[in-house]
Amino acid sequence: MFKEIIIIGLGFMGASIAGAVRKKFPETNIRGYDAVKKNIDFCLSKNIINSAANIENTGCGKGGDCLIIMCIPPAAIVSFFEKHPDFFLNASLITDIGSVKKGITYNAEANNIRNFVGSHPMCGSDKTGPENADFSLLDGKKCIVIKEKADLNDESRTAKIRQTAEFWKSLNMDVIFSTAETHDDITAYTSHLPHLIAFLLSDTTLSYIFGKGKNENNDEGKAEFAGFIGNGFKDSTRIASSSPELWTDIFLMNGANVVSSLENFIASANILKGFIETGDKESLNSYLGKICGERKEAGI
Repeated sequence: MFKEIIIIGLGFMGASIAGAVRKKFPETNIRGYDAVKKNIDFCLSKNIINSAANIENTGCGKGGDCLIIMCIPPAAIVSFFEKHPDFFLNASLITDIGSVKKGITYNAEANNIRNFVGSHPMCGSDKTGPENADFSLLDGKKCIVIKEKADLNDESRTAKIRQTAEFWKSLNMDVIFSTAETHDDITAYTSHLPHLIAFLLSDTTLSYIFGKGKNENNDEGKAEFAGFIGNGFKDSTRIASSSPELWTDIFLMNGANVVSSLENFIASANILKGFIETGDKESLNSYLGKICGERKEAGI
């Protein structure tokens, strides 16, 4: 384990990671920074971090065994790299938790941020803020670590990638290696599209039922229609409570892949729509059965 870890971004994820390190490695010196001062103050008061980090200085001391973890939204990571490249000069390793990897990785290279290895812990919550941190959040979850083909011929890069993987494994995560391009392609379907659909489903449903209630021209009408909301809708749209700022970043930074996944979703939705419109029970049942079978086969 590193002697010192600096976490940039002390929201839900940053505080959860800091807490996981504190629980597993209590001797590690954890410093943290957040643009919102109350997040720093909260983490200090709860002993989640040892001290605050100053981003105007070089983050790690010379020759120190020091890891920097970027726990801010993807666009903010890119901006931080561009504005504060000297902060990373003495870091023995730098990683991040961004949900988009290609743009972040390439930007780190462009700004000569050495020793950077991209990561993406596949976990999170619709909750925000360090006060909601879950120190067991990482346990048993997957973490994608970026390893490009060119890295295989570079012993120094290979060592840094291995070191990154070992860090996440030490926090009880299962590591998967991937290129940045493959990561962004696949997560567009497994993570970004589900969030996009949750936002759309929430908007479509709530706009309709509350619009109906409004037409009743009284609060009783609104309350009556709201009572039709069941657990299926709540479970399907829970993640629509996630940070709009974060997901705006993700949708735009992985735009081409997200649009492609949405187009495929719309095509599938139109197939179902056609079966329902024509009353084709056999085809509808068969199509739903295929989907159900694929999900079971995937072991989800």
